[in-house]
Amino acid sequence: MRERLVKEFSEKVYPNPAADPEVAKKLAAGISEFNEYYLGIRFPWILSGEDVSRTITNTNETYETHDPNAPSVIIGYFSKFGPDCLKKLVDCYVPNIRSAGRRFFLETPWQKRVELLRMISRVVKDKERFWLLCAAKMYETGQSIAEAIGETDEEADFPLANAMYLEEHNKELLIASPKFSGDLNGKIYVPHGVFLDVCPFNFPGAIPMDMATKALAMGNAIIEKSSPKSSLCGYLVWETIKIAFERMGINWHGVVNYAPGDAGVVNAFLSHPEIAGMSFTGSSNVLNDIKRQHGHLMRYGWAGRAKLVTGSAETSGVNTFIVCADADPVHAANEYVKSFTGRSGQKCSSARVCFVHDAVYAAFVPEVFNRLNQIRYGNVKEGADLGAMITAADRDEIVGQIEKLKAERIVEIFYEKAITRSSGYDFPPTLLKFSGGSSCAKMVLIMNTELFGPVSTIITFENIDEVENMCRLTDFALTGS
Repeated sequence: MRERLVKEFSEKVYPNPAADPEVAKKLAAGISEFNEYYLGIRFPWILSGEDVSRTITNTNETYETHDPNAPSVIIGYFSKFGPDCLKKLVDCYVPNIRSAGRRFFLETPWQKRVELLRMISRVVKDKERFWLLCAAKMYETGQSIAEAIGETDEEADFPLANAMYLEEHNKELLIASPKFSGDLNGKIYVPHGVFLDVCPFNFPGAIPMDMATKALAMGNAIIEKSSPKSSLCGYLVWETIKIAFERMGINWHGVVNYAPGDAGVVNAFLSHPEIAGMSFTGSSNVLNDIKRQHGHLMRYGWAGRAKLVTGSAETSGVNTFIVCADADPVHAANEYVKSFTGRSGQKCSSARVCFVHDAVYAAFVPEVFNRLNQIRYGNVKEGADLGAMITAADRDEIVGQIEKLKAERIVEIFYEKAITRSSGYDFPPTLLKFSGGSSCAKMVLIMNTELFGPVSTIITFENIDEVENMCRLTDFALTGS
């Protein structure tokens, strides 16, 4: 039975793990727990261990997150604050958060922080919690079953990797001082202070967990600033870390904080000099705006003052996928389709532009069509491989981008998968074909337009020099294949 399933999975673009009865049973239990304890309730901001919506502000204003494949379903309600209230919250709580971070560093030696990170990983892997985290990703962000399982595995792996890095840093040996020297060589690692983790919607478990555990490893306090599109997934990251602190007997109050919301939340925190660092995943333009607005304010770190520190930054990508003359067209098509349709194409690692050699084009393109036809589009909670985009605004933006490129005769529609639409956020996997010829201006535009959805553009070439020349025109790329 298992061998047959493995064979069937290997022949599919997106194997469905729920075809395994054991996996299906565990996932069903996770969905049941999610529905009973998390779905549709109100989630608080947590600063210095307090529910601030019930203390300093007493606000009743909220925003909601929705199921992309069933937009009428409200996943959760989250506190929303105006500019004046945000400033009041930040001024009141950030000094306490900085003090809590200093206490955490002084009272928790690096060896214990290594054990803390390992405990965080164990909490993610708890039998019930793992499948709860998978369910949340499917419901709030529209991930398929396979994608949710894969990301939750990463969510457990990142704390372990960061624990390893922490050990490597602290076990590094220095060359001993010579006998004739009266000086003692030594070093000590100290934290920056408070880190604001600006987290994305498309990897709402793994990336926030990586950001958080990197900062915690070095003794910093953190503020989990979840995307307004995936705030419940961010809450579960915060909750996972809090549980690990409690199991280790470490005081988490003020060290691990949760403050979801939009750009106004980011600006409010970064306007305070006691926010020393930031980690960010999102748009290149947004990150550049943040740096322009907040990069010059001097911050209070562990000792002295410094400009805003960037812990990690992962931004936009117009990534290339190159199919050379000697490529296996079947394998290439399989990997290409997985790349630009995974997570509904809403990821910065997606293959945006596919360069195909003339010699293999006729064999490659039909294989791509076959795999696109094979993908099951629909409600991921019912086993579909691919579903709707995260919001109607995201869908409308990509429609507008494609129409503009078509109007300027830069692309034409090459293939559009037939789908049954059930959500206002639906968008079919689409192939575009570059029709800009040798126009440099049109090449620049296609190589710098991030179509953040299940869309990719095919460009043919005769000589690899053509590909290299076009790649030089792009401002940013995260991956290449």
